[in-house]
Amino acid sequence: MEFFRRVDRAWARSEGMLIVAVLLSMVFVAGVSAAVRNLTRFDIQWANDLLTDMAWADSFLRKATLWLAFLGASQATYYRKHISIDVLTRIAPLKPRWTMHAASGIIAGFCAFALAFSFGSAVAINLQERPMEYEILGDDGPQHVCDATAAQLKQLEDVEMPTLFCGVRAALRAAGVPAETPGAVFQLIVPFMFIVIGLRFLGIGIGAAMAVLQGEDALLRLDAEEHARLAAVHAAVAGDLTDAATIPPPHRSSHGTHDSAGKHDQAGRS
Repeated sequence: MEFFRRVDRAWARSEGMLIVAVLLSMVFVAGVSAAVRNLTRFDIQWANDLLTDMAWADSFLRKATLWLAFLGASQATYYRKHISIDVLTRIAPLKPRWTMHAASGIIAGFCAFALAFSFGSAVAINLQERPMEYEILGDDGPQHVCDATAAQLKQLEDVEMPTLFCGVRAALRAAGVPAETPGAVFQLIVPFMFIVIGLRFLGIGIGAAMAVLQGEDALLRLDAEEHARLAAVHAAVAGDLTDAATIPPPHRSSHGTHDSAGKHDQAGRS
């Protein structure tokens, strides 16, 4: 389990860096677009030309917002900040509490997988729809502009190969994912992040189920680990380690308390 936790931790860090990169790119594109749009009111020719060339900006901002939403949802799952009804888990004893965590984690994981399949099917349909601006007429009929040769592009006027998208399209095709339009490629984030969220929920559920089966000692260790994790999250949000003391200690059963007390007394006598 420790190996999977390390992998999940590294993946969460990469998600955080990607969120920062997407957010900064959104701020930059939105700022430049707004500035150029204001300059066009003064009939500046280069501003008019640049605004025409930045026709993709609004579409990019919409797609980037989608990426931020699902990357943030995955981060919320990692930090246990997702929306949850935890009234019973707050007041339940140790074993019933983690039994509920196990059941809810496994069920939520399969629900996320079902959503990934549903949205993935819809995105697959969008990926196969080829817009007119990416289609040319070749010797064997209609073909994608990325599949055109240099000689074919030379014969066509006002047709340029989208180099970046063609590279992404080739990589996706090598992975078995056909892509005909850049807009649908951005939508791949939806089923992919649902898979990541489902794996995290399953990890939570399976870890809790294993602790329930192993007995009270394993549950106490898991409870202590959860408390330490929450303390680290609160400290990271606050920017220091002072918030760790404000989180109440993990629940202990009377049996576990007496065992701890007995061990301390025995150590004192020795």
